[in-house]
Amino acid sequence: MERRMESMMDRKVQVVNKRLDAFELRVLERLVSTTDLSSLQTELVDLRADVDAILATPAVEPQDAPTALTDDTVLDVLFSGTAEEEPEPTHAKGKRHRSSHTEEEKAQKRQRRREKEAKKASILNEELHQ
Repeated sequence: MERRMESMMDRKVQVVNKRLDAFELRVLERLVSTTDLSSLQTELVDLRADVDAILATPAVEPQDAPTALTDDTVLDVLFSGTAEEEPEPTHAKGKRHRSSHTEEEKAQKRQRRREKEAKKASILNEELHQ
């Protein structure tokens, strides 16, 4: 019985070792095919040349237009108080005043809301004291 167990364990160990060997071979094959240093070095040289070319191009800076005059004009208009009134937005054209938006309606709505909140509070208060 012991011999049988030993032979079975040996076979299992051999199978595992074979799988490990196959895995190692696959990993080594990948490493050999992907690491080609000469092509990496040539790409690096090309990249350095491109960067040098970009850095060597003279940067042409646009001359700033005199903005002091326009800045002063804008500030004067903003703070003078004589600026023209803006026209009403186009989405407001043709809209009529609705009675639900009057002050009296709004006050009634606020009163109803307060009464409703007070009623809820009293119901909660009664439930808590029971």
